[in-house]
Amino acid sequence: MTYIIIAVILIIKIVIYVRAENKKKEAKNITQKQTEQNHYEEMREMAFLASTEQLGLSSIGKDQVYGIISEMDMEGATITLATFLNGDASIYFSSGGGVIGAGQHESVEKIVKEYVKNGQNYLDKGVKTEKTNLPENGMGNFNFLTEKGIYKISQSLNNLESGNSEFSNLFVELNEIINEIRIKIVANAKAEYLKITL
Repeated sequence: MTYIIIAVILIIKIVIYVRAENKKKEAKNITQKQTEQNHYEEMREMAFLASTEQLGLSSIGKDQVYGIISEMDMEGATITLATFLNGDASIYFSSGGGVIGAGQHESVEKIVKEYVKNGQNYLDKGVKTEKTNLPENGMGNFNFLTEKGIYKISQSLNNLESGNSEFSNLFVELNEIINEIRIKIVANAKAEYLKITL
C-alpha cells in the first residue's frame, strides 16, 4: 500500500512538472509571435531612409529639412512620428501598432507640411549624426532629415512639456499633429461603426 501511495505522488508531481514546462513553452511562443508581428523597427528604419526622390521632393536644397522623425520615450516604450515635407505622416509604437498614411487627411497634411518647414529654424541647433538611436529614458528626439544627413536634437520631455526648452514650440506643434491624427482616427472609427450598425 505504501508503494502505491508513493507511486501516485510521483505521478502527480510528474504531471504538474510537465504542465508547468508546457506553460513556459506556450508563454515563450506567444512572446516570440508578438515580437515577430511587431514591425516597429522596420517601419522606423524605413522612415529614416526615406529619400527626397521617394517622397517626390526632387527640387529641394541639400540643406533643406525634408523630414522630421520625432521620438518620445514614454516610460520604456517609444512613440515615433515620421513627418515629411510632402505632408506624409505616420506614427509607430514600439509596443506594436501605429498609423500609416495619416497625411492622406487634408487637415493632417497641412499641419505636417508646416511642422517640417518650421524644422528648418532648428536645423542649426541640431548635431549631425549617423546613429538613429532611440531616445533615452524621459527624453524626446527630433531628427531632421536633409540631403546632407541627419541632425538630431535631444531634450528632456519635462523641459519640453513645461515650456522651459527653446524647442518647446516644436514639441507643441508635434502634439498638434498627434492630436489631429487622433481626431481623424476617431472620426473614421465612428464612420465605420455607423456603416456596420446601419
